[in-house]
Amino acid sequence: MSYLTGLALGISAGKQVGKLYRGKGFQLVHNSNGRRRYYHEKLVNNADFARNLEQQLTGASALRSFTINQITGTLLLEYSCSDEQIERIIGYLEEFSRRPNPLSPYGKIGSDIRSGFSSVNKSIKNSTGLTFDLRTLVSLWLMAWGANKVWTLGQRPSGPQMLWWSYSLLKGRDS
Repeated sequence: MSYLTGLALGISAGKQVGKLYRGKGFQLVHNSNGRRRYYHEKLVNNADFARNLEQQLTGASALRSFTINQITGTLLLEYSCSDEQIERIIGYLEEFSRRPNPLSPYGKIGSDIRSGFSSVNKSIKNSTGLTFDLRTLVSLWLMAWGANKVWTLGQRPSGPQMLWWSYSLLKGRDS
C-alpha cells in the first residue's frame, strides 16, 4: 500500500468514525423559567421519530406538557421540576435518538454492536473520571503502535498511517 493510499484510507476511516459521534442532537434554542425549547435535526419532517419521542415522553411525571413541531424540528418542554431533571430527560432522549430502530436497514446486529461499544465507552469514562473515552484510548494505542513501527522497525508507510489514523480520530472529537 502506498503512502497516499494509506493516507486516503486513514482520512476516510477517521471521517466515518467521526460520523458516529457527531450530530448535534438536541440543541437548546430557548430557555425560560419552567419552559425549554430544543431543536433536533432528526425531528424535521420525520413523523416516525416524532412519534417515538412522543411515546418516550408520555407519562413523564416531571413534565407538565410537551409539544413536538415537525415543521421547525423543535421540542417544547414545560415543566415544574428542577433543571437537573430536565437535563437527565434530554440526556435520555439524546441516547434514544441515536439508537437505530431494529426494523431499520441498520438492523439489530448493528444496534447491538453500537450499544456494546457505547457501554464500553461509558465504563471507560466512569472508571477514568471522564479523563479518557474509547476514541481517545484507541487513538493513543494507534499512536503508540505507529510510533513504534516508525522508530524501532523503520517501517513506512504503515507507521505514519497509524499515526494519521489516531490524529483523524482525535480531530473529530467534540468533547
